[in-house]
Amino acid sequence: MVNRFGRLIVFMAIMAVFCFYGEALAKKQLKGYDTLVVSNVTVKPDAGIPERYASNLKDAILRQLQRYNAKYKWFKKITTKMPSSKAGVVVLDAEILSYAPPSAGRRVGRSFIPGVGGHMGSASVQFACKFIDGKKGTVVLNQDVNASSTAANDTVDYAIERGAEYMAKVVKKYR
Repeated sequence: MVNRFGRLIVFMAIMAVFCFYGEALAKKQLKGYDTLVVSNVTVKPDAGIPERYASNLKDAILRQLQRYNAKYKWFKKITTKMPSSKAGVVVLDAEILSYAPPSAGRRVGRSFIPGVGGHMGSASVQFACKFIDGKKGTVVLNQDVNASSTAANDTVDYAIERGAEYMAKVVKKYR
């Protein structure tokens, strides 16, 4: 009985070491890059999504990454233009997959239920981001984002802003 329990403890300890080691390796996927280029932000073809959301997402991602970079100093430069030397460059490409426009629940709720209607409406946006090594052209990191907004800020633009802030936190995690 003690022998089995001892083996179980050793096995669990080995698994814990491998899990934490794998997590530590995963967190370093964006290490070694000194320039981040926010490049292509596209809209999934035939999805019925307005094109303006692509430029809104690109601006929001750039703004949030620069805001976080000012505090944490991850990169020497965050830009939208590819530098001449591609060494030490990671490129961020994004594609908007779907969105849900603001629901009418908030407006209807305010009409009939004072004080409660402000929390009934919502909007959301789903997009996928790829971090690509500038020199090799290989994908370093994939990240799917599903951002939503509710209450008084139930707009797709606000959901995009929240998704962009989440992407800045992803960079912090994997940097």
